Amino acid sequence: MRKMFLFCAILALLGQAAPLRMAIPRSEGNLTPYTYRSGYPGWYLLMLVYDTLMLVDLDGVPRPWLADSVEVSPDGLVWTITVRPDVRWHDGQPFTAADVKFSFELYQRVPHPRFSAPLRDVAVEAPDDRTVVLILNKPNPTFDLALADIPIVPKHLWEEAQDPRTFGNAVGTGPYYLAQVVPDQFYRLEANPYYFAGKPSVSTLILDIVPDAMTAFSALLAGQIDVAAHLLPPELVAQLQTRSDVRVMGGPGFASFLLLFNHGRPPFDDPRVRRILAGALDLEDLVNTVLLGYATVGSPGFIHPNSPWYNPGVGAYPTLSVDEANRALEELGYRDLDGDGIRDLPDGRPLRFELLTRSGDPIRIRTAELIAQAVRPLGISLEVRALEAGTVDQWVWPDFNTCKGRNYDLAIWGWSAPVMTKADVLGLFHSDCELGRLNVVGYANPALDQLLEAQARAVSHAERRQLLWAIQEIVAQDVPFVTLFYPDLLFAVRPAAHDRWVFLRGEGIIHKLSFLK
Repeated sequence: MRKMFLFCAILALLGQAAPLRMAIPRSEGNLTPYTYRSGYPGWYLLMLVYDTLMLVDLDGVPRPWLADSVEVSPDGLVWTITVRPDVRWHDGQPFTAADVKFSFELYQRVPHPRFSAPLRDVAVEAPDDRTVVLILNKPNPTFDLALADIPIVPKHLWEEAQDPRTFGNAVGTGPYYLAQVVPDQFYRLEANPYYFAGKPSVSTLILDIVPDAMTAFSALLAGQIDVAAHLLPPELVAQLQTRSDVRVMGGPGFASFLLLFNHGRPPFDDPRVRRILAGALDLEDLVNTVLLGYATVGSPGFIHPNSPWYNPGVGAYPTLSVDEANRALEELGYRDLDGDGIRDLPDGRPLRFELLTRSGDPIRIRTAELIAQAVRPLGISLEVRALEAGTVDQWVWPDFNTCKGRNYDLAIWGWSAPVMTKADVLGLFHSDCELGRLNVVGYANPALDQLLEAQARAVSHAERRQLLWAIQEIVAQDVPFVTLFYPDLLFAVRPAAHDRWVFLRGEGIIHKLSFLK
């Protein structure tokens, strides 16, 4: 890593308060925009090092951040942004509009699964050091949320990178700089004392990589860590609430848990089969059993009931009894041809599949087991296969690129809160893999594609809401995947180490506002 401010060396010599130790589930690469690996907590940790032009406040409203002001033309096509004059990179170089222009054009030139799509066909100009002009070829009603999502990188360092996807120089403008990385063990972040929004309230963050959630919470109870980024399993809530040294915090979450179907493999290419399987699952019972009620049952339109974009008319998945589900499968021609208790495809192949899930995640594993039990009386056999998270990701979403296809039967999957916050239905459902960058099931509906494109260019929120309601109705009918539930976000912290955690609506406590005064 390049030389940091002189204060970095000075701080290393001074006595420091005890660091705040946080357990995180996995390695997040070099903590750069192209190397971090997860939406949660990876993106939120990335945002401790980097900043965005706007920042979502605790009520979910985007506010200027690196931007000093934002002006939008009446047609929604021209965004004129004045950047702050008092921001410096961690290496001491001044932040300017040229960095914004470079960053946006970098994401356009080198595709990124999260940051590139909102910048598609956006022209970027930087007429002077403090002015950025973004010219959209069509309106984007959530472009302000995109500006709160896309990290800005330093032009003077990244323009030398031969391959941004492997570049490891994590220099940002954020409240923390990356001081040390011990691969597969921990990260050490140090506070930026010259941060434009004020020095962070915690001087040192140690991010210990602890893949197993129960190991993380055992370490918390033993006082070895101060907070776990792992979501707290509901069965531990009552136990932790009895302790005076631990506080349980929580609220409704916008992260989603999904049952994915690979539409490229029969019978999951048939929406009638997908509807039958959805109807055979008792989602309320799943929430009560796996999460002890600490979750919201999934909507068949995907959008969370607490979202301003939610269509209440989609209701719930129609439920089917075992007998009704079996009769429906019989009528579609799925019969047990060889008497082994497993139904077969018309060509004789049995309805015997693998259900992928991540190892080290008890909620996902238990959910998968219960789903396998629920469909077994229908003559469908699911073998739950728990694999390391990176392996599951690669099979479901190879290199985070839906254009590379997929290699699974079914999977327990989920999207982090920003997908819901932005109602990113274009990414989730569009059949064009360039647009449907999150369409990991291979869903295709030409009529829906038109609505998806229309909502993406809506000028007003009212116009977009109307289109989103229609989209949810089609998704509820086609069942591209089953939205199982949205877990409440439950966290365990040691308040003696840090007592300024704040809950960001739908997203939790692991974010930069929890460390800023």
